Amino acid sequence: MTAGRALAVLAAQMFVVGTGSVDAAAPVCFPAAPTPGPGVANPFRPPDPKARVLNADAKTLYRRGQWDQARKLYGDALAADPAFLAPRLNIACSFVRQERFAEAAAEAARLLDAAYVPWAREISEAADMGALKVRPEMAIVRAALAKSAQRWSAGLSDDLIFVARLRPPLRIPSTDAGVFVLGPHQEIFAWSPSTNRYRQLTADDGRVLGMLVSLDRRHVLYFTAEKLVRSGARDDAGALRGMALRRMDLTTMASAEPLRVTGDVARIEAQATAAGAFSLHITGDRSSGNFIVRADGGALLAGPPLRPNARGRPQSSDTLVLTADGVGSTSQVSLAGVCPLRARDGRRAGAPPSVQIEISPQKMITLPVSAGAGVGGLPLR
Repeated sequence: MTAGRALAVLAAQMFVVGTGSVDAAAPVCFPAAPTPGPGVANPFRPPDPKARVLNADAKTLYRRGQWDQARKLYGDALAADPAFLAPRLNIACSFVRQERFAEAAAEAARLLDAAYVPWAREISEAADMGALKVRPEMAIVRAALAKSAQRWSAGLSDDLIFVARLRPPLRIPSTDAGVFVLGPHQEIFAWSPSTNRYRQLTADDGRVLGMLVSLDRRHVLYFTAEKLVRSGARDDAGALRGMALRRMDLTTMASAEPLRVTGDVARIEAQATAAGAFSLHITGDRSSGNFIVRADGGALLAGPPLRPNARGRPQSSDTLVLTADGVGSTSQVSLAGVCPLRARDGRRAGAPPSVQIEISPQKMITLPVSAGAGVGGLPLR
């Protein structure tokens, strides 16, 4: 490719939607390469093999208490793949084990600055970080948590929010009767059309099945489940057991306590209604009926029926249908923000589900999620 042709291709990939030209006062939309901003370039790319080997070798030294040698290898792993952040948490843990708390806190703060999710939870739950939590140096980590959460949530109302798999799901038999543990390896992500960066929004052990964004784009309601149940009867489509609903505030990254749904659930239909609120119709053996999750509360309350003609129609950007088969294809979602776009599910036989984004009538891009992605969720098989 000639230099002139390369510049032409780059220019075609970087433009302001609606004008077709770059305006110095406006954000550049759909850059070909990630630009500065919160998030990471590609959270779906597996770590460099060399980095993984170095991290594993360092772990062996860590278990022996050979802290300096372990940190040397962790540093080598970071050099081999700077996007592979697990070694940074291990370095922080090694400093705690040596009671070098100021260095541990500084390392944890650097990790949070790189990616608030999932590392805020990882830092909180890491057993070897426990001794730091009662130390004065923990104030450094708390300040970093607050700062990182604020940065991680900035501008999410302009981003495309979707569900993606971090790796292939656990396989579920197509027809067998039984109780099957769900392992979809799915979380919620946001993609910025102005920076071409991704932010992970949930860290729920990969159990996210579906989600819905509120009409004011300040909240997300998402659904998790633990098991799939099938009786084997001809007319039994299966049900989800251990289901929970969680409501997340996109302006603070704070999640409300999960709302547990008792019994086995065959179907949930959800709609975004008033700003920040959601209406639900649940069909289950112990929990059935119409409910609402209000913007100002975390309780699952009795509510009015869904909008007329909503039930049974194809879902849209403000409607979600979740069954034992997962989430079906979502119709086109339009996003009006600094970079307007239209997104839709790409479903093709023999290929993982994908999210396709139309950035102009002539140009479509597919988010690089090799294991699968969906606007509101993915099928479970």
